[in-house]
Amino acid sequence: MTKFNVISADSHVVEPGDLWTKYMEPAFKERAPYCVREGENDVFKAEGVSLIQVAAVSGAGRPSDQLKSMGSYEKDSRPGAWDPNARIEDMEADGVEAEVIYPSVALRMFGISDLPYQLACFRAYNSWLADFVKVHPDLFRGIGLVPIDDIEAAVTELHRCKEIGLGGISVTVNPTEGLHYDNPVYYPLWAAAESNDMPVSLHILTERRFKLKTGLDSLVGQVLDPGAIQECLTRMIFSGVFVKYPGLKVVSAENDIGWAGYFVERMDYLFDRRRAFQKWVIPQETNPSEYVKRNCFLTFMRDRAGILVRDIIGVDNIMWSSDYPHLDSTWPNSQKMIEYLCGDIPAEDRRKIVAENAARLYGFD
Repeated sequence: MTKFNVISADSHVVEPGDLWTKYMEPAFKERAPYCVREGENDVFKAEGVSLIQVAAVSGAGRPSDQLKSMGSYEKDSRPGAWDPNARIEDMEADGVEAEVIYPSVALRMFGISDLPYQLACFRAYNSWLADFVKVHPDLFRGIGLVPIDDIEAAVTELHRCKEIGLGGISVTVNPTEGLHYDNPVYYPLWAAAESNDMPVSLHILTERRFKLKTGLDSLVGQVLDPGAIQECLTRMIFSGVFVKYPGLKVVSAENDIGWAGYFVERMDYLFDRRRAFQKWVIPQETNPSEYVKRNCFLTFMRDRAGILVRDIIGVDNIMWSSDYPHLDSTWPNSQKMIEYLCGDIPAEDRRKIVAENAARLYGFD
């Protein structure tokens, strides 16, 4: 049993404006992503990609009618988003004792097509994040960014992430068209993740083929966001990735969990009823849902539907998160949200969901 009562399995930093200008390696120093003040807004810029901006990845605790997409660090973001000591104060106010930490601005850097430049941006972010989590190593687990187009480079960076003290890696939720995560080209990365005990996250907003949508198109896209993670997991399960790498752990990050009840039931049904038409790679005696329960972890914030089907998904592999300091965050009312979600379920299930599963996966104890 973990010593922690509440762990957020998916929180974020808002990268400081000088992160890349300070941490970028010399060969790419002149091309480093940077932040510039335009009017009253702090605006991040990088070659070949449209980045998420400061205000759009802030907003925790603000009423819905006060949220905005552009703004500044001073007016729109909390110091705890980039200052590890200020962060502890916000965590204490929210009743959250430990966190797994993802990027914000850098999420969109999976869309950079210049591969050496992308790797340099990732390496700079990973080095900064390692310094961030070192301030409170017992309370933070940082998730590094790893490219997928150069697998040798990806494996090398995974090893470096492990060496500098990060707790896992993140790859894009949308791999190359026609080259999905069931392809053997990715096997060395899965093998390295398994042998180094580094969970692999597939986080929302890490699309490589991102296209800005507005109005109804934007809302429809956000409602249907979990489709990308469903495709990734389905391909990995049915292709036998988790048979070949039984110790590999994959995390669905910020895709919620309510859909997963039907998802696992649908996979099991098709596995049985389509066997006359399909030659399965995975063993006939093991239902696809078993790989979800053994190899897949899923984070959520405010998903009561998922709590109601937790036994179908697997109560040992769902993890609550606060999403601090993003606009969808439950901060500073996380305790009220946890009570709403889990107040009427057995105490053992509640502890697993809000603390123990994350502690076990990321080695907090």
